[in-house]
Amino acid sequence: MKYPLLASLVFGQAHMIDPGKLDIILAVLGDRMGLTIEGLRAHGLGAWHDNDDPVKGATDVEASRGKAWADAGRGVGVLDVSGTLVHRASSMDAMSGLTSYAQLSANFAGMVNDPDVGHIVLNINSPGGSVNGAFDFADEIYRARGVKPITAIVDDRAYSAAYAIASAAEEIIVSRTGGVGSIGVVAAHMDRSALNERAGVKVTYIHAGARKVDGNPDAPLSDDARASLQAEVDRIYGLFVETVARNRGVSTDAVRGTEAGTFMGAAGVTVALADKVMAPRDALREIVARYQPAPTASTGRYLRAATAMRVRMV
Repeated sequence: MKYPLLASLVFGQAHMIDPGKLDIILAVLGDRMGLTIEGLRAHGLGAWHDNDDPVKGATDVEASRGKAWADAGRGVGVLDVSGTLVHRASSMDAMSGLTSYAQLSANFAGMVNDPDVGHIVLNINSPGGSVNGAFDFADEIYRARGVKPITAIVDDRAYSAAYAIASAAEEIIVSRTGGVGSIGVVAAHMDRSALNERAGVKVTYIHAGARKVDGNPDAPLSDDARASLQAEVDRIYGLFVETVARNRGVSTDAVRGTEAGTFMGAAGVTVALADKVMAPRDALREIVARYQPAPTASTGRYLRAATAMRVRMV
C-alpha cells in the first residue's frame, strides 16, 4: 500500500473538518494509493466538488519586520489561519495547503507577548482539519481574552476546527458570502477487502489482544470497532459543543441544535455563531480606525495587511 503513514492519519480517526473537504482529501489519497474515487465516495462523507483544488487554501502571510503576522498599523496585527489544519508542522505543509496548530500557537503567543501588538485579528479561511491540537489552540486564544482584544474575520469560511478557533475570539465578523459552523465530527474507515480479493491478495493478521486489529483496512468494520469509533466521535463532538458554548456564551443545546450545519453571512449572526456581517476590508479598516482617525496615516502597512488577507482595496 502506498503512503501507509498518510493513510493512517486520515482513516479511522475523528476529524473536525467540513465533509466536502474530507471527501476531496479521500479522493486525492485514493488516486495516490491506487483506489478509485467511486470506492472512496461510497463512504458518503460529502459531495465531491470538481472545482475544488486539494492543495489550495494556505495563503501567504506577509511578515512585517521579520514576524509571522501582518502589521495593519497602530498596533493591529493580522494572523492568517488558512488551509487544512493539522497538529504538527512538516516540510510538506507549505506545498500541500496544510497549516499546523503548533505554528499558529507559536505565532499567536508571539503576538500576545509583543508590546507593539495591541489588537489581534485572526484572518480565517479554512474548512477545519485535525482534532489533535485544535482545542488546545482554541483554549489558548480564549485565555488571551482580556489581555488584548481579539477579533476573528471570516474571509470565506470558518468551518469545524476552524470555527472552534474563531469562536475563541471575542468578536466574529463574517462576510456576506462567508460561512461559519459545521460544528460536528466525522471519521472514515477504508475497507479494501473487496479490492484485495479481486487482486488475489489475502491479508492475515497475527495479533495478541482481541481489539488490536480493530478498524484495519483489510476487513469490513466489525460491530465492536464501529461502536468504538462512534464513541470517540461522540466524545470529541461533546468537547466541541462545550467549547463553542463556552466561547460564544450560549447553551450546549443551542450549539447541538445547529446539527453541524453551515451558515452563510447573516444566517451565522442569527444562530449566534457570528456577531456582525461586514466585508473583510471594511472590517479591518473599522478595527484600525478604533485606534486612529483613519487608516491613511499608515496606508502602506494597512495595504500590506490587506494584501496578506487577500483583500482588494477600493
